[in-house]
Amino acid sequence: MNKFWEDLKNNVSEWSVVASEKAEEFTHNSKLRIDILQLERKLSSLYVKLGLYVFVKTQDKNVLNFVGDKRYIGLIENIVEIKKKISDKKESIHHDTKEKNKESE
Repeated sequence: MNKFWEDLKNNVSEWSVVASEKAEEFTHNSKLRIDILQLERKLSSLYVKLGLYVFVKTQDKNVLNFVGDKRYIGLIENIVEIKKKISDKKESIHHDTKEKNKESE
């Protein structure tokens, strides 16, 4: 009977470790997903700013060429930077999931 209680105690300990690891993994991935959503909102906002800027410049001042326009270039650079951050975070989630799948095999 003592062996039964020892085995039960060991199993419960192992389960708690696994549950803790899974909770940590879930929390990490959830944080990354929230970061991605925030970056996507910011990206959307930048697209709107870029569109409005191009519209106003084209409509009011008949500008068709934005070469050398610092504000235009700055908006484009910000968009590219945020898209890269989103891509990196998505790759991190994909990599973590792939790594976990390899460990469980």
